[in-house]
Amino acid sequence: MALGTSTAGDQQGQTTMRPNGMLRMSFAGDDAYATGGTTGFAATYLVAELGRNVEVTQVLGYGFTAGALTHMVEYVDSTDALKLYQLSDGAEPGAGDLSGVTLDVVVMYR
Repeated sequence: MALGTSTAGDQQGQTTMRPNGMLRMSFAGDDAYATGGTTGFAATYLVAELGRNVEVTQVLGYGFTAGALTHMVEYVDSTDALKLYQLSDGAEPGAGDLSGVTLDVVVMYR
């Protein structure tokens, strides 16, 4: 996985029987994006950011290129992958360098 270094924003949590948290992050896209998305998002990337394992419940976000909104972000639970779709045609981008895309996401977890 080669997502860019994140700039973490706001983080919130609940201290109930089922604690939930929310983290806003901004980072560069994968410089070696593969079809199906960047795998290991929670297992690798979020553990590095939060310092613990979490169960991702939802990821909402967009990708920006040169200040224009260009991509939508989806989290695929079964593969622990962060997947992108182009807003221009709704298709997943092919394998390649997406480091020029700045991703701004909100991760909900427990």
